[in-house]
Amino acid sequence: MKYPRIDIDLSKLKSNFTKLNTKCLEKKINLTVVTKGIAGDQKIIETFINSGVKSIADSRLDNIKKIRKLNYQGEIILLRIPKKTEINEAVDYIDYSLVTELESCKLLAKAANKKNKKIGVIVMVDIGDRREGVMPQDLTDFIQKIIKLPGLYLEGIGTNLGCYGCVIPDQANTKRIIALKNKVEKELAIKINRLSGGNTATTNLFGTGLLEAEINNLRIGEAILLANDVTNQRQIDYLEQDVFTIKAEIVELKEKPSLPKGSQGCNFSGDQIKFKDKGIVKRAILAIGSQDIDHSSLYPELKGIEILGSSSDHLLLDLSNCKENLKYGDVLKFKVGYSALLRAMTSPYVAKNYLTANEN
Repeated sequence: MKYPRIDIDLSKLKSNFTKLNTKCLEKKINLTVVTKGIAGDQKIIETFINSGVKSIADSRLDNIKKIRKLNYQGEIILLRIPKKTEINEAVDYIDYSLVTELESCKLLAKAANKKNKKIGVIVMVDIGDRREGVMPQDLTDFIQKIIKLPGLYLEGIGTNLGCYGCVIPDQANTKRIIALKNKVEKELAIKINRLSGGNTATTNLFGTGLLEAEINNLRIGEAILLANDVTNQRQIDYLEQDVFTIKAEIVELKEKPSLPKGSQGCNFSGDQIKFKDKGIVKRAILAIGSQDIDHSSLYPELKGIEILGSSSDHLLLDLSNCKENLKYGDVLKFKVGYSALLRAMTSPYVAKNYLTANEN
C-alpha cells in the first residue's frame, strides 16, 4: 500500500449523515451537506447519494461538475460568492447560489436568462462574523434590487458564523437573522422560503431549546465528516469520530539535540520558530509534509508522541515519551482535523483508501 494515505470509512460517513439528518428533520430543518472538504471525491459523493442526500453545497465549480457527472439529481448550491469568470458556466450546474454583490447577481441573471433557466439566490447577511454578507442595514434595499432581475428568484437569506471571526452561534444572533427576514418580508411584501441559519457550529444549539424554529436550513460539512465542531471546540459524541485517518511512514529515526545550532532565520513559510531546549530527544521524520497536511490539525494515535512541526515534505515528531519500539519503515496513524483533511483530500500525493463495514 502506498503512503502517505488517508483511510476513509464510508460506512461511518453514511452513519454520520443519517444521524445528523434525522436530528435536523426532527426540528424541521433541511440539511445541506457541504462537500468542499473532500475535493469532489467520487466515492464519498456516491456514498452521500446512496444515503439519500437531497442538498449539496460546494465552493468550487470543479467539484460541482464532478458531482453532476455522478448523475446526482438533488439540489446544488454554489457556496462561495460566484466569480465573474465562472458565472456563465456555473448556471449549467447549480440550482442556487449564495450572493452578496449586486453585480454578480446581474451577471447570474443574464447568464441564466440566456439559457432559459432560473437560478435561486440566497442572500448572505453579515451579523457579526465579518466574512461574506450584506450588512443588515442594507439588506432590504439589496433584495429589492435583485428580485427585479429576470433569470433569478429570491430563495432565501442566510448567515455564516464561526469561520472567520470565530463568532459562536447563539440565541441572540439566530434571533437577529429571523428579525431581518421578518423585516424584509413586511417591507417588500414577499415570502422568503429559506432561512439558512448557519453551519456545524450551529449544531451546538441542538437540544438546548435555543435554536429558533424559523431556521429551516443548515449547511453542514465538518460535523458529518469529522464529528467535530472546531468553533465550539467540541467533539459531537453521538457521531463517529474516525471517518478519516492519516497514515504516514517513518523515514528517519535518530536521537538529536532539540535545539538547532547556528544563526536562525525563518522557516519555509516565513515564520520564525522558538524552540524549547529539551536536551537530546528521540526524533522521527515522516514522509508527509505541509504540502499534504496541516500538522496543527493532526493527532497521533499512539500515546507519548509530540508533533514538533513540518516542512513542505517532512513531519517531525518527538518520540521520547512513546513506549512503542518504533523503527524505520513503521507506519504511524493520525486522527485529522478539518484543515488537515482539506489538504490531504486535495493533495495528489496522499493516496485515498476506502473502507466499508466489512473491512472494519
